[in-house]
Amino acid sequence: SFHGIKREGEDILREFPSLSSTVLQMAKFEDNFVVEDLDVNVGQSSEGEATNKKRRINRRDAARAVVDALTNEALVGEKVQVWTAPDSKPKEEEQ
Repeated sequence: SFHGIKREGEDILREFPSLSSTVLQMAKFEDNFVVEDLDVNVGQSSEGEATNKKRRINRRDAARAVVDALTNEALVGEKVQVWTAPDSKPKEEEQ
């Protein structure tokens, strides 16, 4: 389960203090209504809940964001939110 995986990760970080971590809070996965290959936005996790409900990310963009986070030293020890689309429909479908 998710909680079991999360607990194992937290235990590993405690057992090996030389490891670093970054927490990525992904927006809702939305493959049907979010265009792929958009710019990935990263923001502080303290932003409002109302804004978070409107944010979406395509699963392939989410995977790309994870890979980028692995190589971005500025994110070490941070907790950030990751999203691509401000709303659930691409602009060409809204018309």
